[in-house]
Amino acid sequence: MQISLEIPEPLAAKLGALPDPEQFLIGLLTQSLDGGLGEDEWWQLLQEIDSVAVDTGVRDLAERHDHYLGAV
Repeated sequence: MQISLEIPEPLAAKLGALPDPEQFLIGLLTQSLDGGLGEDEWWQLLQEIDSVAVDTGVRDLAERHDHYLGAV
């Protein structure tokens, strides 16, 4: 699975300086999102999402979200 984030350069530099930025972000998600899932369960959920993911060719779905949701 690939997750792309567009973040300000100062924050990117700080994340890049961490020993394991990916693990840091997963830890942050597990602490921030109140879904009642543990870290292993989050990894499993992400793997399940990845297994059914389809490449739509859309780089940023939020850019034209109304179009992709069917609104005119």
